[in-house]
Amino acid sequence: MRSAAFPIFRKLWGVIHTNLKGNYTFQIASNYDVSKWDGEKHLILSTANAFGGRNPFLGIVYLSAAGVAACMMVIFVLRYKFGARTEVDLNNLKWD
Repeated sequence: MRSAAFPIFRKLWGVIHTNLKGNYTFQIASNYDVSKWDGEKHLILSTANAFGGRNPFLGIVYLSAAGVAACMMVIFVLRYKFGARTEVDLNNLKWD
């Protein structure tokens, strides 16, 4: 068994394709002992789609990075167009 990257992780065991209404009873067998490292096992029923669960963190990070990149683009374009750079008079240059 490969160790997990984070101390808290979820492993998908199965998918239920019907609506869950009513009361259910689950019988769970402990096939892998986790008491050696004080581990715990939990049963979690959640809703997920093809893109995973409902976690907007990654979308917020992508939109924030795109916003920062767009602001920097506007700043660089304005600096390029209206920068304080002037033309040089070549007569004032001295070449040795």
